[in-house]
Amino acid sequence: MKKRKFYLFVTAFLLTLSGCGKENLPNTYIEGSDFQYMRQGSWDWAPKMQKGEKGYYFRQGEFVYYLDEETGEFLPLCAKADCLHDRETDQERRKSCNAHMHFAEFSSDFSQGMMYYARYLYCLTDKGFNEETILYRLSEDGSRKEQVYSWSGVGVEQWVIHRGVFYYAEHFYTYDEEGEMEEHYALKALNLTGAIKEPETIYALEQENIFYLGFNWLKAYGNYLYFIVSGGEDKGEGELSGYEKTFIYDIAGHEVKQLTYEGMPEEEDILEMTFWQDRILFLPDIYDPNDMKGSYLRTGKVYIADLDGSNTEVFMENVPMGYNIRGDGKYVYLTNSFMVTMGDLGFMEYEGEKTFWVYDADRNLVDTFVLPEEISLFGTPPIGDEEWMLITYQDDNGGWGVLRFDKSKIGSCNGAELELEVIPYH
Repeated sequence: MKKRKFYLFVTAFLLTLSGCGKENLPNTYIEGSDFQYMRQGSWDWAPKMQKGEKGYYFRQGEFVYYLDEETGEFLPLCAKADCLHDRETDQERRKSCNAHMHFAEFSSDFSQGMMYYARYLYCLTDKGFNEETILYRLSEDGSRKEQVYSWSGVGVEQWVIHRGVFYYAEHFYTYDEEGEMEEHYALKALNLTGAIKEPETIYALEQENIFYLGFNWLKAYGNYLYFIVSGGEDKGEGELSGYEKTFIYDIAGHEVKQLTYEGMPEEEDILEMTFWQDRILFLPDIYDPNDMKGSYLRTGKVYIADLDGSNTEVFMENVPMGYNIRGDGKYVYLTNSFMVTMGDLGFMEYEGEKTFWVYDADRNLVDTFVLPEEISLFGTPPIGDEEWMLITYQDDNGGWGVLRFDKSKIGSCNGAELELEVIPYH
């Protein structure tokens, strides 16, 4: 009952503030409103699981599912009494299921995620790059599915929903007077509250000496949006060097600036970042394409800063640059999961167990644990919130489900392999 009252309070709180301007929202994490950063894995362009008022939701293949925490069962998110959901063989009836999200053969990875905002789940679908892309909204009881917005002739990439706004990277082409094709990338915002209007451009990639590959890893926290710009920089005389920069968009102030720290070398990039106790943690690196393993094993510092990138200080030292850093609000996690995965896939020589080191608010190491070997190809999975770590899996027979870890056990793992509860979809 407490949980439901909390969500009702949050919904009323958001409605109260919607007429006052989003700049009045606090610089902290608001459950039910904000981007759920802790549910995004290192291989997820957008999270495929979300937490709502009623529990946890998962997007798997063509359908959205709800995990009933009391019974431990997965249910397609559809309240239609005569619907067979994912067991329907007739394609038209299958598509009419409220839980169905079409999954075309050429759908991009960007369109396979799902995000929660104010008691609704939002899903993006497409039919391939520059084909029609549709944003759907599902009620969390499965009673309604509606189209919110659609795009045609542009690629919709890298998206998050945060405090009622759909932020996304738009990739499109135009032609000049001589018929030469020009490539464009822009960061846009679509307000989901009230009447839906045209998206607003908040940042366009226009620097002439940069060969852009686009936006990556949009994240949001408080009154800030974070994104990486990737590409190559023309240094002159035919020299092209890698360009990977992290930027911060001040939502209230409508300003964009690069995330740096005092004395940061020009060749250094900030790509690994998380949120913790209303601040940001980031790990810079210097990547050498000719020495991948050496780049990832080179040690550096983890920095902590205010959400706008100011007041930077050293949080931790001597951390391998190939490690991932995660936060769940209570603990900070360092893991070599990415490096183990790269080794397993043959991209570099690196062997080891997928290990997590857990630190408390005083930066003391409180525990260490290892993920089971059978999920070693998941990259770094979503770390989850303070209560649960949830990892989706697929078996060799096409079945799927969730592996669940109770985080109240942190402090007693002592470096052991986790015993994960298996919740299969039947």
